[in-house]
Amino acid sequence: MVTASIVYGLAMFAAAVAADVNGFLVGMAISGLGFGLYMAVDLALVADVLTGTDTAKDLGVFNIANALPFSIAPAIASAVLAVSGGGYGALYAVAGVCAFAGAAAILPVRRVR
Repeated sequence: MVTASIVYGLAMFAAAVAADVNGFLVGMAISGLGFGLYMAVDLALVADVLTGTDTAKDLGVFNIANALPFSIAPAIASAVLAVSGGGYGALYAVAGVCAFAGAAAILPVRRVR
C-alpha cells in the first residue's frame, strides 16, 4: 500500500512539472496505475483487519472515509489555486505531498493478522 501511494505521489509530481500535454498524460497514466493499486490493496487490508460482528458497519465507515476526500477536495483545490495564482502545477504538487503523507500514515500498520 505504501508503494501504491508513492507511485501516485510521484505521478502527481510528474503532472506538476509537465511541460506539455504528453508529459501530463504520462503523469495521469501513472496516477491511474497508482490509484488502482492503492484502492485494491486498501480494500484487501481493511477486509483482513476487520473482525467481529460490526464488520458491515465498519465497511460503511470505510466507504465514507473513501468518499469524503472527493467531497472536500474541490474546496481545498480552489484555495490552493487562489494562493498559487491559478497554477495547476502547485495543485498537483500539493496532491503529491498528500499522497506521500498517506504513505507515511500507513507505515505504523506492520502486519495483518
